[in-house]
Amino acid sequence: MTTIAHAAAAHRDEDRVPFEHALALALASQARLVSVHAGNEPDVEERLLGADEVLRAWSHAGQIAHEKVIHTCCDDPVDTTLDALRRLQPDLLVVGTHARTGIARWMMASRAEALAENLPSPTLVVPIGARPFVERGKLRLRRVLVPAGDPKSAKAACDALSRLLARSSLPPGEVVLLKVGDGAPELPELPLPDGWLCQVKRVQGPVAEAITEAAQDVDLVVMATRGQDSFFDALVGTHTERVFHAAPCPVLAVPLA
Repeated sequence: MTTIAHAAAAHRDEDRVPFEHALALALASQARLVSVHAGNEPDVEERLLGADEVLRAWSHAGQIAHEKVIHTCCDDPVDTTLDALRRLQPDLLVVGTHARTGIARWMMASRAEALAENLPSPTLVVPIGARPFVERGKLRLRRVLVPAGDPKSAKAACDALSRLLARSSLPPGEVVLLKVGDGAPELPELPLPDGWLCQVKRVQGPVAEAITEAAQDVDLVVMATRGQDSFFDALVGTHTERVFHAAPCPVLAVPLA
């Protein structure tokens, strides 16, 4: 059975939209849903959102296997969450994040970034306040943006998108392959989902800003990430991290081996 993990927060209002994405994807793919929370605060399990509660709000008659895991092992909550997720080995992680830029982003590390960089499975990052692709339990993915920096990253992103769509049985839509700059390489035929149309869009400018601008009229961004591999990345963030904080829609980060 497919397992979808949700990095749960005890702040219910902030966590509702990320949890709704995890729940809707689990419903569509008939997956097991596991909410993971780091810490042992009093009554924390009762404060976390539950599947039955949200399904009632959606007037949804279905049921789903939902488990809440309260995990403690380390002083740092991110390390604790990672320890639980490595034991769980989910096929997909869903996590919310706040939009932070500049000094605020540098001084306050994002949980979403740390989880996405340290897990072998794709991570769906749902920015707080961004445009969701879930409406009362229904998935709406009609247009997906795939930044195509090089053939390897483009293929990894399209592979992950195909798996996500195949599990969810969604109708065909459109994939926009974004190539930034004149030096962007030509791409081989990519493994796009059956029936989906493909449009190639070429733009100029800084990569993260170009992706964010192109994401204004899509439902999801899917991009491969290699994590931080330079001092500059550590200081201002990788392209993927910067998109996390500026994207108007959820971002699926796909790790490259």
